[in-house]
Amino acid sequence: MSVIARDMNKVVLGMSGGTDSSVTAMLLQQKGYEVIGVSLWFWNSPKENSNTSDLPGFIVDARNLATKLGIEHHVIDARDEFKDVVIGQFLQEYLNGRTPSPCIHCNPNLKWRLLLDKADQLGANYIATGHYIQIVEEEGTFYIHKGDDPAKDQSYFLWNLSQEILSRTLTPLGAYTKTEVREMATNFGYKKVATKKESMGICFLDGMDYRDFLKKEIVDVDEKIGQGKIVDTEGKELGWHEGYPYYTIGQKRGLDLKEKTGLMVSRIDAENNTLILEKREQLNRTEFTISHYYLNNKEDINLLNITTVVRGLGLNPEGFSMLTILNERQISVKLENPAWAIAPGQPVAFYIGNKLIGGGFAE
Repeated sequence: MSVIARDMNKVVLGMSGGTDSSVTAMLLQQKGYEVIGVSLWFWNSPKENSNTSDLPGFIVDARNLATKLGIEHHVIDARDEFKDVVIGQFLQEYLNGRTPSPCIHCNPNLKWRLLLDKADQLGANYIATGHYIQIVEEEGTFYIHKGDDPAKDQSYFLWNLSQEILSRTLTPLGAYTKTEVREMATNFGYKKVATKKESMGICFLDGMDYRDFLKKEIVDVDEKIGQGKIVDTEGKELGWHEGYPYYTIGQKRGLDLKEKTGLMVSRIDAENNTLILEKREQLNRTEFTISHYYLNNKEDINLLNITTVVRGLGLNPEGFSMLTILNERQISVKLENPAWAIAPGQPVAFYIGNKLIGGGFAE
């Protein structure tokens, strides 16, 4: 495919039909950009689509808004690729006894890549999203910074975006709060957009418990795996469970124990279909390893004021961390204060203040 010269005034915007991407389109237009809307079709919601060829409601909403704003709109049907790349990895991680985060896998490998490919095809220099983050260049290196609305910070899920992606991404909502964004939608004359309900959770689960999703997507999963043993760290049998993929570190629910122990899952032995239980306080960890890491600048790990985030906006270890690169795939993490119930496969992000410097997956 021949390379098209990039227009610095042209931006490809990921449009979901929701409040955030809609206001982003309006703000970019206000700043003088030529906006091209692109909706990514990843999944058919069983609640919405009876005919798999019908465009889902969010794309119809995005297209209607694009028409009102007078901007070009495209749809990228990536359902097959999404199923292979994202859902396939999601299912395999659970079968490996790990706890996946599909959004982190999707962002660089599918979502941003498709937007960048479309931008290159259309000659646009930039892509844009409705994320509440800010991208700042520091001496030639691009970093994500947390947005101004702490309740909407999405940086934790974006630590593996490459320099190529960050250098070409615009995120105007990072300087606003959600309340301000809703007010802007109303002021722009789009009250319906301002009152749209937010989508929460993993998109393809559609409100479904992940355990039910596993049963739906993996043929005969219960017959293939079946019940397994629950033991303590000494190997003493404590009871039975329904199959290791249905459990995660720190879980107590759904354990069929011979007697109450107060113990919870501390390790999953997928090979032997066994859960190992320990006391709650034994799930505290001050040292662990991450794999498949990404750092914006490897020199950053030598700084002393690095904080570690292990669960998004939830409870995170206080104090600073010391990072040591072990090899090309792994980093050792030492925490000043313990983190609780870190699960293999779980994303871990590193910050200096509000600046995201990288991350990896817990091992």
